[in-house]
Amino acid sequence: MVTFPKLFRIILPFSPPPAKPYEGTISGNSFKINRIIIGRHLLFPIIEGNIHSHPFGCSIKIRMSLHKTVIGFMILWLWTTGSIGMFALFAWFVEPSVGAIFLPILGMFIFGWLLCLIPFKREAKAATKFLSILLT
Repeated sequence: MVTFPKLFRIILPFSPPPAKPYEGTISGNSFKINRIIIGRHLLFPIIEGNIHSHPFGCSIKIRMSLHKTVIGFMILWLWTTGSIGMFALFAWFVEPSVGAIFLPILGMFIFGWLLCLIPFKREAKAATKFLSILLT
């Protein structure tokens, strides 16, 4: 179900799906995998897990996170729009004639946050469902 990760993977939108849906590494009691995405979609979760054995079975602890590049870009986006939006909001409180310029800027903040949150949650839910089916 998991193939070795490639540095560059070219999958065209109309090509057949890959034989194995996930790529990554599995070593000992830990693994780090992510779903092979068709197209340009960077908001997929990186899935890291550890397997712990118990007397009557085992448990798996899973952590899902965004790619480090996406996290860096989102920190920059949210910090910039949030700080400028808050500055514009405070300026509007001091001098209402400035206008409500903070609304579109804070709207960009909310848009960026939702742009990251919704696709990640959707992909994380799909990965959780896949792993629960695979491991039961």
